[in-house]
Amino acid sequence: MRQYTLPVGGVTVPLPCFFPSVSSVKTNLRPADYVELLDAAGHPLFLLSAYDIAISTPDQRLRIDGALTRSKTRGSIILMDSGNYEGFWKGEPSWTSDRFHNIAKTTAHHLCFCHDNQNPPASAAAIADDVVSSVLRDQPYASGTVVPIVHGPAHLLPDAAAMVAKQLFPVMIAVPERALGEGILARARTVRQIRRALDSLGVYCPLHLLGTGNPLSMATYAMAGGDSFDGLEWCQTVVDHVTGQLFHFQHWDLFREQTQWGTSGGLPFIQSALMHNLTFYRMFTARLREALSQGSGESMLQEYAPQRQASALLAAITGGD
Repeated sequence: MRQYTLPVGGVTVPLPCFFPSVSSVKTNLRPADYVELLDAAGHPLFLLSAYDIAISTPDQRLRIDGALTRSKTRGSIILMDSGNYEGFWKGEPSWTSDRFHNIAKTTAHHLCFCHDNQNPPASAAAIADDVVSSVLRDQPYASGTVVPIVHGPAHLLPDAAAMVAKQLFPVMIAVPERALGEGILARARTVRQIRRALDSLGVYCPLHLLGTGNPLSMATYAMAGGDSFDGLEWCQTVVDHVTGQLFHFQHWDLFREQTQWGTSGGLPFIQSALMHNLTFYRMFTARLREALSQGSGESMLQEYAPQRQASALLAAITGGD
């Protein structure tokens, strides 16, 4: 039976949920600026990179640590990423598990992803063994709970994820969206297959999809069995609250009237757009939870996609059975 809550650090997180990601890659502001904005907004969930913390200047580190401590004290759930995404884009192969451990044991968080192997072995069993070893290696150095990330080709992910879950019984298990297939239809089928594999264990294991911040993708994958998502779209684009479509930041002027953040004039251009986006994601995930719990996910999907597209997505979701 589907689970609609996730207990973490004495807080009950409703599922499906979205963690706004903070990163130094392909964003407008510094990580400290984003973390402080999320803290000031009282946002209940967010993700930041261990790599970005490690390379921050002393004053920025103080700002980040202060915001994290305030957020954690208030009850917000902090998810720390391994930093391998940033390390890859910054071309820094020296970002090792040892450096990750130094951050994981000194920075406030509830959950953190393991320092994942992005060049996994060639079989489901070997992938699972590698992931389990990574989690067991990292957990002693983390102040929070380490969450496994499963990499590999799409056809191996269901079995590999189930093997990891069977051995670790993790609070949740993560898979990168980009590994699920070449397009959203293939990815929806893979999510469905992973969910079926996890459900075969008899104990519900929430599925987190890394790098999924597009509302239509979130709705599709949630219907297929995804539970938790993170992405940078909230700080890279502007969302139309009516359609859920994402636009370039320069289009913020066209959607200002949709929330108080665009009409009050109290915040600078970028920050007001970010608050506008955060408002949408909180509303959208709440609606998604309600739709799934009431069995009306199909109707919600049809609100955000034309009939032909919605039909194709629904066929892909059931095609994973």
